[in-house]
Amino acid sequence: MTSHRFIRSTAELRDYLESIRDAKRIDFDTEFISDGKYRTQLCLVQAATEYGPVLIDPLAVDDMTLFWKKLCDPAVQVTAHSARSEMEFCYKAIGRVPDRLFDIQLAAGFVGIDYPASLKKLVDELLRIDLPKDETRTDWRVRPLSILQVEYALNDVLFLERMAGELRTRLERLGRVAWFEEESRDYLARMVASFTGIGWQRVSGINSLGRRELAIVRELWYWREKKAAMKRRSANHILRDDVIIELAKLKITDPDRLAALRSIHRRSDAAMYVQELPKIVARGLAIPDFALPEIPVNFSFPNYPIAASWLLAVLHNEAKKRDLSPNILAVPQDARELVASYAGTLPPESTPRLMTGWRREFLGSLPEELLSGKLPVSFDLSRLDAPLRCG
Repeated sequence: MTSHRFIRSTAELRDYLESIRDAKRIDFDTEFISDGKYRTQLCLVQAATEYGPVLIDPLAVDDMTLFWKKLCDPAVQVTAHSARSEMEFCYKAIGRVPDRLFDIQLAAGFVGIDYPASLKKLVDELLRIDLPKDETRTDWRVRPLSILQVEYALNDVLFLERMAGELRTRLERLGRVAWFEEESRDYLARMVASFTGIGWQRVSGINSLGRRELAIVRELWYWREKKAAMKRRSANHILRDDVIIELAKLKITDPDRLAALRSIHRRSDAAMYVQELPKIVARGLAIPDFALPEIPVNFSFPNYPIAASWLLAVLHNEAKKRDLSPNILAVPQDARELVASYAGTLPPESTPRLMTGWRREFLGSLPEELLSGKLPVSFDLSRLDAPLRCG
C-alpha cells in the first residue's frame, strides 16, 4: 500500500496542518455520497503536498474548516480534477474558494483534449498510466476502508502534480497560459455564483416559460426544498424538475385532475402530495402581476435553433482544427447569444461571451464573417474529425 497518513480527529488535523504550514501546493480530491440525500455527504478527503499524501476522514473530524482555510491560503497552489463539488464543499464551509486553482480537466481542454475528460482518461493521455477504477460505486460512508478503497482514493491525487506539470508545458507551447488563467477565474466566479444564486432559476426547462409559469415554478421549488430538508431526501426524490415544469404549464388546481397525470400517477413519491401540490400551484396563480418574476435575460430572446446549431457546429469544427476542446470554446447558449446579437434581438445589456476575452481573440472576425454570409463553408472529406472548411 502507498505510504500515507490517515487523519481521524480534529487534533490530528491540526497537527498535520502545522506540519505542512510551509507547503507550496496541495493536490486534492474528495469522495462523497449524494444518492437520495438532501445534502451531499462528504465522506473522505485525499490530499498530497511536497510532504506526502494524506487521507482525512470528515466523518470523524469535527472541524473540517481548518482544512478548507488552508486550501484558501494565497501562498498555496491548489490542483484538482473537475473541482466543482470540492469547491462547493469549501464555499459552504467557509464562504470562499481558493484563488489559485489549477483544474487539470479545464487545462486539458485548452491543449486539445476532449472536455470534460475523466481522471482515468487524463492519466492515460498525459502519463501513459492505466489507472484502475474498481471502486467507483463504493459506499464511502462505511468504515473501515479496505486496502483497495484506500489505494483508489490515493490514486486520485498522486498523479495530479505530474499531470499539471505536463499541461503547463503544453499550454506554454501553444501560447495559451493567459487564456487558461482567464477562463479559470471565470470558472471559479461562475461556480460561486451558482452556489449563491437563486435556486429556482436553475430548474431545468424554465427557458420556455412566461412570468406566470415562472411564479408557479418558484412556489413549487420552495415547497420542494422545504419538504426535502424535512425528509432529508434529495429534492428530485420529492418532485423532479420536469414535473415542476409540467405543473407550471398545466396550472392544475384540482387534486383529482392532478392525480390522473401520468407523471404523478406513476411515481409513488409524487403521488403522496396530490393534495398539497394543487395548493402550491394556486399560490403561484394568486400572485399579482406586478410581483411576478422577470424572465431571465438568457431566456428573453428567440432560440434560433437551426442558425445556432449551424454556427455551433462551425465553431466547434474550428476549435478541433486548432487543438482546443470544442466544449471549452462554446456551448449552445453561446451560439444562441451570438445569433441573437447579429439579429438584433439580444438585450442591449448583454454581450455574447464569444465576443469577449480570449474567445474573441481565438475567433477573430470568424463569427461575423459566417453570420454575414461573407465566408462560405464547405465539406472536406479528408478530415472527418473536423470536416468543415471555411473559405
